Amino acid sequence: MTDQIWTIKDVIQWSSSYLRQAGSDSPRLDAEILLAHTLDCRRLDLYLDHHKPLVPEERKGYRELIRRRAAGEPVAYILAYKEFYGLKFIVDRHTLIPRPDTETLVEQVLAYIPLDARWSGLDIGTGSGCIAIALKKNRPLCEIFAWDVSKNALVIAEKNASLLETPMIFEECDARLSESWASIRRPLDFIVSNPPYIADEEKAELSASVIGFEPEKALFASDKGLEFYKIFAQHAVQALKPQGKIFLEVGYRQANAVSLLLESSGWSEIARFKDLGGHERVVAATRPLLDS
Repeated sequence: MTDQIWTIKDVIQWSSSYLRQAGSDSPRLDAEILLAHTLDCRRLDLYLDHHKPLVPEERKGYRELIRRRAAGEPVAYILAYKEFYGLKFIVDRHTLIPRPDTETLVEQVLAYIPLDARWSGLDIGTGSGCIAIALKKNRPLCEIFAWDVSKNALVIAEKNASLLETPMIFEECDARLSESWASIRRPLDFIVSNPPYIADEEKAELSASVIGFEPEKALFASDKGLEFYKIFAQHAVQALKPQGKIFLEVGYRQANAVSLLLESSGWSEIARFKDLGGHERVVAATRPLLDS
């Protein structure tokens, strides 16, 4: 961008082309979101005021955001927030970016919990806290606990809970450790998790924005991506009440493998749910009966 007059329309056209060449899969959308953020306006206003020129300071600030996006940084990290289930969540590079796929997970848990229930539940691998907080917002009488292995992620989750006025208990826990499960003080009504589930051999399928910026610990799992599902199948049994349920987000090719894994471990009433793209992305199951 030079010192010539640049209108909103000009800037969007230029930055869209620039981001397309840089490899963005949604260049115009990225350009518009970042410009609306720079100008502190709605995206609609960009079209209503498309002939309005940008002042030098606005152009300077916008150039920096576009530079970051062209380098692969996700828009959510540039803005430092992401909307999820109608709520606005702070995010940074210590947390996964909440995705629409995960809203399917929240919807299925909410469909299971009665509106007036005073149940208790655990969100494992809470990250930004988006799942736990969305559940608490919609079922305020429930007691929600949330674990994460990352101290930095828990700082963000606690900030989000405070800003969204959703009191809950966050704990630094590693689901791979037996002592974490032993710390659960009383049986729970449900457990929910969007765990790491990408196999190392699938790394090449991910975009540079994911590989280069999102936390690896929240993405990758051993055993062909099934590491945490095996842990849940074994340990979640003791953590749940009789007839308690577990709800798991899975990779779009994992639903069958996770279902068979739970079934072989004695879990019952196994159900799969599709996301808006038609992929089976959530597996739910009821706790096995224990020997008396």
